[in-house]
Amino acid sequence: MTLVLAAALLGGCSRPPVHVSGPFYVGTLAETNDVYLIRCPHGPDEGCAVDGLPGPRIVAAGANGRYIVVAQAGDSDDQERRYFYFARVPQEVAGWGNNPERIVGPLTQAEFDKAAHDLHLPPLTIRR
Repeated sequence: MTLVLAAALLGGCSRPPVHVSGPFYVGTLAETNDVYLIRCPHGPDEGCAVDGLPGPRIVAAGANGRYIVVAQAGDSDDQERRYFYFARVPQEVAGWGNNPERIVGPLTQAEFDKAAHDLHLPPLTIRR
Protein backbone atom coordinates (compact mmCIF):
# COMPACT_ATOMS: atom_id res chain seq x y z
CA MET A 1 0.00 0.00 0.00
CA THR A 2 1.30 3.41 -0.90
CA LEU A 3 1.01 6.27 1.52
CA VAL A 4 1.54 9.80 0.27
CA LEU A 5 0.98 12.95 2.33
CA ALA A 6 -0.56 16.17 1.02
CA ALA A 7 2.72 18.03 0.78
CA ALA A 8 4.01 15.48 -1.72
CA LEU A 9 0.73 15.36 -3.61
CA LEU A 10 0.06 19.05 -3.79
CA GLY A 11 3.47 20.68 -3.48
CA GLY A 12 4.42 22.41 -6.70
CA CYS A 13 1.37 21.09 -8.45
CA SER A 14 0.01 23.25 -11.24
CA ARG A 15 -3.56 22.04 -10.93
CA PRO A 16 -5.40 21.84 -7.61
CA PRO A 17 -7.14 18.58 -6.68
CA VAL A 18 -10.63 18.15 -8.12
CA HIS A 19 -13.31 17.07 -5.67
CA VAL A 20 -15.08 13.85 -6.64
CA SER A 21 -17.28 13.24 -3.58
CA GLY A 22 -16.84 12.95 0.18
CA PRO A 23 -13.15 12.62 1.03
CA PHE A 24 -12.19 11.61 -2.53
CA TYR A 25 -10.35 13.89 -4.95
CA VAL A 26 -8.45 13.48 -8.19
CA GLY A 27 -5.01 14.96 -7.64
CA THR A 28 -1.61 15.20 -9.29
CA LEU A 29 1.53 13.86 -7.69
CA ALA A 30 3.94 16.80 -8.01
CA GLU A 31 7.12 14.79 -8.60
CA THR A 32 5.76 12.77 -11.52
CA ASN A 33 2.61 14.59 -12.70
CA ASP A 34 0.78 11.27 -12.34
CA VAL A 35 -2.91 11.65 -11.50
CA TYR A 36 -4.33 9.57 -8.65
CA LEU A 37 -7.58 9.12 -6.79
CA ILE A 38 -6.70 10.45 -3.35
CA ARG A 39 -8.44 10.41 0.01
CA CYS A 40 -8.48 13.70 1.95
CA PRO A 41 -10.65 13.20 5.06
CA HIS A 42 -10.18 16.82 6.19
CA GLY A 43 -10.05 18.48 2.76
CA PRO A 44 -7.20 18.78 0.26
CA ASP A 45 -5.16 21.16 2.43
CA GLU A 46 -4.84 19.01 5.57
CA GLY A 47 -3.34 15.76 4.39
CA CYS A 48 -4.20 13.29 1.70
CA ALA A 49 -3.33 9.71 0.99
CA VAL A 50 -3.05 7.36 -1.93
CA ASP A 51 -3.82 4.25 0.07
CA GLY A 52 -4.59 1.47 -2.35
CA LEU A 53 -6.97 3.61 -4.40
CA PRO A 54 -6.78 3.46 -8.21
CA GLY A 55 -3.94 5.32 -9.86
CA PRO A 56 -1.76 6.53 -11.46
CA ARG A 57 -2.93 7.94 -14.80
CA ILE A 58 -6.52 8.63 -13.72
CA VAL A 59 -8.33 10.35 -16.58
CA ALA A 60 -11.92 10.42 -15.28
CA ALA A 61 -13.94 9.81 -12.12
CA GLY A 62 -17.51 9.97 -10.94
CA ALA A 63 -19.60 9.37 -7.86
CA ASN A 64 -23.07 9.02 -6.50
CA GLY A 65 -24.36 8.12 -3.05
CA ARG A 66 -23.48 4.46 -3.52
CA TYR A 67 -20.35 4.22 -5.70
CA ILE A 68 -17.11 5.86 -6.81
CA VAL A 69 -15.95 5.08 -10.38
CA VAL A 70 -12.58 5.75 -12.00
CA ALA A 71 -11.09 5.42 -15.49
CA GLN A 72 -7.35 4.93 -15.86
CA ALA A 73 -5.35 5.52 -19.04
CA GLY A 74 -3.51 2.55 -20.46
CA ASP A 75 0.25 2.14 -20.16
CA SER A 76 0.67 2.85 -23.86
CA ASP A 77 -1.29 4.44 -26.68
CA ASP A 78 -2.54 1.09 -27.93
CA GLN A 79 -3.72 -0.15 -24.54
CA GLU A 80 -7.35 0.35 -23.62
CA ARG A 81 -8.47 2.29 -20.60
CA ARG A 82 -9.04 0.36 -17.40
CA TYR A 83 -12.00 0.95 -15.11
CA PHE A 84 -12.50 0.56 -11.37
CA TYR A 85 -15.37 1.04 -8.96
CA PHE A 86 -16.06 0.61 -5.29
CA ALA A 87 -19.06 0.90 -3.03
CA ARG A 88 -19.21 3.84 -0.63
CA VAL A 89 -18.95 2.82 3.01
CA PRO A 90 -19.53 4.81 6.22
CA GLN A 91 -15.86 4.39 7.21
CA GLU A 92 -14.52 6.00 4.02
CA VAL A 93 -13.06 8.91 5.95
CA ALA A 94 -10.65 6.59 7.80
CA GLY A 95 -8.00 6.60 5.05
CA TRP A 96 -4.26 6.15 5.49
CA GLY A 97 -4.12 2.40 5.19
CA ASN A 98 -7.44 1.75 6.89
CA ASN A 99 -9.48 1.88 3.71
CA PRO A 100 -12.44 -0.48 3.98
CA GLU A 101 -13.37 -0.25 0.29
CA ARG A 102 -13.30 -3.32 -1.88
CA ILE A 103 -12.03 -2.00 -5.19
CA VAL A 104 -13.31 -3.87 -8.24
CA GLY A 105 -11.03 -3.76 -11.28
CA PRO A 106 -9.25 -3.31 -13.49
CA LEU A 107 -12.16 -3.87 -15.86
CA THR A 108 -12.36 -3.58 -19.62
CA GLN A 109 -14.81 -1.14 -21.20
CA ALA A 110 -17.30 -3.98 -21.82
CA GLU A 111 -17.03 -5.27 -18.24
CA PHE A 112 -17.43 -1.76 -16.85
CA ASP A 113 -20.43 -1.04 -19.08
CA LYS A 114 -22.12 -4.22 -17.84
CA ALA A 115 -21.40 -3.36 -14.19
CA ALA A 116 -22.62 0.23 -14.79
CA HIS A 117 -25.89 -1.11 -16.18
CA ASP A 118 -26.40 -3.80 -13.53
CA LEU A 119 -25.39 -1.67 -10.51
CA HIS A 120 -26.47 1.77 -11.76
CA LEU A 121 -22.93 3.11 -11.42
CA PRO A 122 -22.51 6.87 -11.79
CA PRO A 123 -21.16 8.39 -15.00
CA LEU A 124 -17.55 9.45 -15.36
CA THR A 125 -18.21 13.19 -15.16
CA ILE A 126 -14.88 14.52 -13.82
CA ARG A 127 -12.14 14.63 -16.46
CA ARG A 128 -8.43 15.29 -15.91
